[in-house]
Amino acid sequence: MPHKFLKLSIAALLFASPITAIAQSQKTDIRPNANRLLGEDLRLSFKGKIHSGAYNFTEKGEPTRFYEEAHNTDGRISYTENGRKDPGTWLILKDTMCYLYDAPDMPGGCFRVYRVENCYYFYSDQNIELKDELDRDYWTARSVIKGEQPKCEASIS
Repeated sequence: MPHKFLKLSIAALLFASPITAIAQSQKTDIRPNANRLLGEDLRLSFKGKIHSGAYNFTEKGEPTRFYEEAHNTDGRISYTENGRKDPGTWLILKDTMCYLYDAPDMPGGCFRVYRVENCYYFYSDQNIELKDELDRDYWTARSVIKGEQPKCEASIS
């Protein structure tokens, strides 16, 4: 088991590379009324569920890269993006959602997860958690459970 945590730590460090900065160029689309998912709520939101998500939101809030991730009940995952499929492991560590992929070129990491309506926002734990975190533009990805339409679109002001 220590070997897995070592790989997870290395993967988390890799995820903090410039790839993360590119994925965080979207406009703020999460409001202060978001709920941070912790413990059992976090587990229930992912265990046995497939999440459809996106990265690299443009300045207008449009997603540019899409993925799908099946969170199996046994802790295994199946990640798909652009036809590439990568298996791995998901786990909850200190109230963060963590991903470790089997492929050495597939970075993983741990994330604080917030929910707005039926949307899940992922904030890398490589970024220090700030009091005004929900007002910042650095969330990494947004997902919904497969088949659901996002109810969290930015409101027009």
